[in-house]
Amino acid sequence: MSFERPFFLFLFVLILPLVLDLIVRRKKRVKGISFLTASIPKEQRNDIKRFYFIRIILSDLFFILFTVCTVLSLSGPSWGFQLRPDMRRGLDLVLAFDISRSMNAPDSLSSSGVNNIITRLERAKELAYELCANLDNIRYAIAAGKGQGVLLIPLTYDTEAVFALLSGMDDSILTGGGTNLESLLDSASSAFRDNMNRRRGIILLTDGEVHQGALDSALNRANEAGIIVSTAGLGSNNGSPVPVEAGAAQEAYLLDPGGMQVISYRQEEVLINAAIRAGGIYIDANRNDAAATLADFYRTFASELPGEQRREPIERWQFFLFLAFICLCFSRFLVFKRKNSKSSAALIFCVFPLFFLSCSPLQGKLFIMEGNYHSSSHNYNDAISSYFKAMDYEDAFAYAEYGLGLSYSSLDENDAALERFFAVENYLEANNQAENHSELLYRVRFNTGIIHFEHGDFKNAADSFKAALEIDPGRIDAKRNLELSLLEVSRQNQNETSGQDSGSQGLSSGTAYGALMQQETQTLFDYIREKSQEQWRNEWQGETDPIWPDY
Repeated sequence: MSFERPFFLFLFVLILPLVLDLIVRRKKRVKGISFLTASIPKEQRNDIKRFYFIRIILSDLFFILFTVCTVLSLSGPSWGFQLRPDMRRGLDLVLAFDISRSMNAPDSLSSSGVNNIITRLERAKELAYELCANLDNIRYAIAAGKGQGVLLIPLTYDTEAVFALLSGMDDSILTGGGTNLESLLDSASSAFRDNMNRRRGIILLTDGEVHQGALDSALNRANEAGIIVSTAGLGSNNGSPVPVEAGAAQEAYLLDPGGMQVISYRQEEVLINAAIRAGGIYIDANRNDAAATLADFYRTFASELPGEQRREPIERWQFFLFLAFICLCFSRFLVFKRKNSKSSAALIFCVFPLFFLSCSPLQGKLFIMEGNYHSSSHNYNDAISSYFKAMDYEDAFAYAEYGLGLSYSSLDENDAALERFFAVENYLEANNQAENHSELLYRVRFNTGIIHFEHGDFKNAADSFKAALEIDPGRIDAKRNLELSLLEVSRQNQNETSGQDSGSQGLSSGTAYGALMQQETQTLFDYIREKSQEQWRNEWQGETDPIWPDY
């Protein structure tokens, strides 16, 4: 048995003073029983005393068990495991650069030209640029290794910071010598320190020459942490001499003790084996489609994968809560007088079915409340987990989808958020529940408009705010956002048509669209005014109808 909130177990220290209090009170109750039975004939008195004394002991015992079960329920006990779909969304990717001296060898092909020969490090940077352009809405980190690995940029959505570092990266940013791919891979793995439920990937950009460390050990550790490692092989199988310094003259190449030039080769077999061991792919960096191939491979892991399953402990707090309820009922039942025992038993058996009937819907609502609490604490990973649990209950399904949408929106995964909001609308319409959950539907459409507005899609934002106002025309926030969206749409149309000749072809398409939008807006405003007047009349139905126009 394990406990999710073990600090509640300290409440067991209250058991001792509770027992002492019950002992003191029991002595007083025994005296009371003796006083009440004083007028009873002696031959019946002892039997009655014994009967009530046993009831008092059992009542105190059940009350103690009630306290124990309550404390255990608060502690969040769990035992056993169940398999649940491992819903993962999003991708974190670390670009690990080998910047050892061999990476300055000029034997790589640039994607900008067939005969354009560049160094291995320059090709690695070029590949990173292309990869960032092909993969959007993911977090990137950069690690570099030269003798020892260093994490240069932690995981971030700021690709501008990544590009700024890539533009100035060379072998001089780190001191040391040799190639230690184990240290580089460990440094890259250290970027995954948060508990976000996202896919993890590392792309190792190197020629594969290993002078220090044990690469296999680092790959095993990455595999145990669920990190997918792919390798991009820089250089050529024919090899190239190694310059002493980047950009040095041809005669300034590294020499061995015999005075011969040191030739560095791409260790393709090492890199292929490394990718296979860590669940990734190997790509020849000289290929023009190298970045696109890597992007396609990792893009498959950035979406939801419901097929995978994970072991999750089974929560048992409901079991102890139920036991606590039973113990409390028996504790109170045993202290009743004998003549009330039948009515007490009937009361208990009437309450029990209600307890069972309320377990399932209550459980879904509790998961929603749990998700809302985690979300308010900005712990979106736990919030998403709670909302997924709530989706198992029909009464909480729509609200769980809405909570997932808000959580994904807070994590800047707006496409996923829009999918969840769209799923809420489909669910409510398919089950004819839109009218019963009008507030939820309004919030879905309003937040959909917010996401579109933040991304500059003002036309769809305006459509979403219009749909929200059709549900509740009195919402000031939706009216303001609709007005702002329409102003932005109008401004965009003016910018598009400002360069056109006003007398060339009569009325332009942008002007026509602006006129159409203005007409739709006026119609919508008329509708809103009519609904507001109707709401006002309903609220003041008892008043005399006004003789003046109602605006």
